[in-house]
Amino acid sequence: MKEEERIQEILSSIQKIKDSTKSVNDYFMTNIVPFSKAQYYNYLKILKKYGENGLKDKRKNGHNRKLTENIRDYISVCIEENPSISVSDMRMKIQKRFEVDISKSSINDFIKSEGLLRQPLRKEEYKYQKSGGGEILTGLAFFSGIIETITDTVLRRIDELRESSSFTESQTMKKDNPTHRLQGKFTKEYNRLDAVRKNRFKSIDDKIPEKNYSSMSIFRMSRKTIRRYNLALLCLPLVTFNGKSSRVNRVKGNDLTFLGVIAHWDEIHHRIFLKY
Repeated sequence: MKEEERIQEILSSIQKIKDSTKSVNDYFMTNIVPFSKAQYYNYLKILKKYGENGLKDKRKNGHNRKLTENIRDYISVCIEENPSISVSDMRMKIQKRFEVDISKSSINDFIKSEGLLRQPLRKEEYKYQKSGGGEILTGLAFFSGIIETITDTVLRRIDELRESSSFTESQTMKKDNPTHRLQGKFTKEYNRLDAVRKNRFKSIDDKIPEKNYSSMSIFRMSRKTIRRYNLALLCLPLVTFNGKSSRVNRVKGNDLTFLGVIAHWDEIHHRIFLKY
């Protein structure tokens, strides 16, 4: 169909719809129309804005084609320079340079039509890192039972302290600066107190006489929890990549408080050592 015939058919159909006593929906349901209802409203907008000239097909002039010659040449050059470039990266480059959004399918269709050769992305080979010995220490701890020994030692010392006079006397100690705390948490005001700042750098031996043992969470922990803490300490080389990371919540794991979940490895490691 020629261009003029196509335009006349569109105009004739639009006029018939306007002259009909039926609604637009009913007309499209009961009559054969060479375009859809959505196109009908689109044609009305075009006629109102551009007149009949707006109905002409401008694709043959290249005005409505996003994949221009410049973009085609750019794609060819990019693939020639980097045959492994992905379609997603290509699309971003085009969008950044030409300020136009080209679909992945359009890019792929052009690459296939031009027979441009692309290479699959190269997968980086895994590089094994040398161990610092932390894994060996942790493995031996499982095998030798040292974790159980350390746990029993800690529990025995807790029982001794609980029966001591120091523990009873510490229960009568009042909380220091309770007005500067918020539900047991240290506030900025509390940390700025001179007494707190000086006490922070004291040795453990100097802090013990003023310590309220009954407020320490370790006296409320079960044997299983204490065992997990001991296990977590031995696993620090693994979690921190043998000291390369200064914090245990980077890359792997969470804070030390939640590091006890590593205890679930116990059964797995135990079976491995029994096997070998």
